[in-house]
Amino acid sequence: MDRPASSTKLFAVAFTEWLLILPPALLLAAAALRLLQPRQYEPARTSWAIFEWAGTHISRTGAALLFVGLPMVAVVAGCAVLLAVWRGNEALRQDVQAMVANVRRHLAIAILGSGTLLAGAILAAVLAHLITD
Repeated sequence: MDRPASSTKLFAVAFTEWLLILPPALLLAAAALRLLQPRQYEPARTSWAIFEWAGTHISRTGAALLFVGLPMVAVVAGCAVLLAVWRGNEALRQDVQAMVANVRRHLAIAILGSGTLLAGAILAAVLAHLITD
């Protein structure tokens, strides 16, 4: 395969995979956001509306398809494409090996950075909670 066609196909598969997981991700986010604040405040109000709409319009079979079927198709298709790309692309394998070597070499920095980001996210959530109460 030539490079532009292969890249275009890969972007098409990646975009399709994201489209498959977008509906369940949206509904799960709405389910989580509705519990963050009282119902009369935004974004909980909008999240309740989305959650109630989904509860009345999606059957059990539809929910199974939405939350199990679509992600399963995305996982299977994604793994198949990743495996095919991995087998056919020597440069990708070398880049991944170099990345793993860099992470090993700088593991303490990676752990420190991830801890700092998590602490910042927790602090932002706490400050948002203090400001809104």
